[in-house]
Amino acid sequence: MGRIRHIDWMKGIAILFMVQVHTAAVVPPTGVEVGNHPLAFLAAALGGMAAPLFVTMSGWGVHASAIRKGREGREWISWLVPRVSILFLCQILVNGLFHQNHGGRFEILTPGILTLFAVSALIMPILSKTKTFSRGVIMIGLILSPSILGAHVGSEWSWGARIHSDGLMEWFERLLINGTYPAIPWLSYTILGSIIADMRESRLAIMQTFAAGFVFTCYTVLMSFSQNQTWALTEGEAVLTFFPANSEFVIVSATFVILLQMILEKIEDEWQESLIERILRGLEPAGRLSLTIYVGHFALLGAFVAMYGRSSFPLEVSFAFTVIHMFAWVPLSIVYERILPNYSLEQMIRVMSRKLSM
Repeated sequence: MGRIRHIDWMKGIAILFMVQVHTAAVVPPTGVEVGNHPLAFLAAALGGMAAPLFVTMSGWGVHASAIRKGREGREWISWLVPRVSILFLCQILVNGLFHQNHGGRFEILTPGILTLFAVSALIMPILSKTKTFSRGVIMIGLILSPSILGAHVGSEWSWGARIHSDGLMEWFERLLINGTYPAIPWLSYTILGSIIADMRESRLAIMQTFAAGFVFTCYTVLMSFSQNQTWALTEGEAVLTFFPANSEFVIVSATFVILLQMILEKIEDEWQESLIERILRGLEPAGRLSLTIYVGHFALLGAFVAMYGRSSFPLEVSFAFTVIHMFAWVPLSIVYERILPNYSLEQMIRVMSRKLSM
């Protein structure tokens, strides 16, 4: 079975959305907020989808690979050791590149999305052996966990409290429960990816899952209107919140992930050689180099804030800078993959895994 192209498309879209939301935060437009400008809402919506897409596609890829290759024992060790080590080291590197002492947003040991990927990798030997139904039950439990944990997820916390930890116990709390991308509930996306991978031949089940999620999404919109409450915010008082990710946000974002997957799978299967399919093919290198791009874009943003600080810009300047930085990674990834195919973080993980398996 060949590589599933729409997975690379989704990973490419996810990493571009990540670049977009981080760039928009570095060069925010003056006087523009999510609630008072459509461009701000669009930027926030795309940014809110970035991490769920990223994590779900990671779960899909890792689970599908594990099933296809049937890893056992030492094979898992040779796969896990380089992956987990590099992901943790890259998280520290990203934190250093975008450190709060130089205008960034992190402390050096702040757990983030890359440590989430490392935790996802650690549970994959067990997850790949778990039946689809059981994974679904676990996923529901993770989705509901923010509502169960209550104040422990840090709903009222400032950003500074969320990225800081005193000692090993607090660091594990940030990693698992109340950091920026805590394993609970974010592992629900990893499991979602694995379930979608298993259900590729069962489109009816995927459609039914999407329908249930869409009904819930409509319910959240109605709740927002009836309670006169903001529908979605990065953090604060809203029906959907990202920091921390509440149950409502997880369900709604997962619904849109499923919708995008269905659309792109249909394009791959039925619209071959169409204009949109050719455009999407251009995202494949970015999808394959998503970890390298993730680290690389923080290097650029970190250098920018270190030199120019954090200040707002006119809307036109902010919009142009964000869009140019986001889309620049598409041709860069195409050229990079052609010229330096053996020099990426993804290739480093593959080479180390092969050496350990010998």
